[in-house]
Amino acid sequence: MREYQQKHIVRTLLYSRISIIVLFLLCMLLLRSIMQLNDKRIDVSKLRDDSAVERANLENKVRQAQLKNEEIVTPRGFENYVRTTFPVVKEGEGVIVIYDDEKSPVSQVRASVNIWEQLLILWNRVFKH
Repeated sequence: MREYQQKHIVRTLLYSRISIIVLFLLCMLLLRSIMQLNDKRIDVSKLRDDSAVERANLENKVRQAQLKNEEIVTPRGFENYVRTTFPVVKEGEGVIVIYDDEKSPVSQVRASVNIWEQLLILWNRVFKH
């Protein structure tokens, strides 16, 4: 009989409304923490994918820089690099500029400056310094 009473007390406590509410709240807290961990997992996977793409881009840039460096080491490559980077020419060379009338607007330059423009230039020299 005593054993039956103890089982009855345990079942009564276990299946009471308060214990069910407490267990429900505990399950909700656990589900909430699981959802937060899932959100963090998703964020980390996005960061991992972004970093993999960035790493591939950086490795590609390093490869291109190494190829360019190997090209610059040769005398011909160095000359090509200097000519494309800086506006230089060799001794005795000249530069020819060709304008296309249809694509590039070129206007005539006036040789004379009128009095108002001379006064404006003087004014700017005096008060801008």
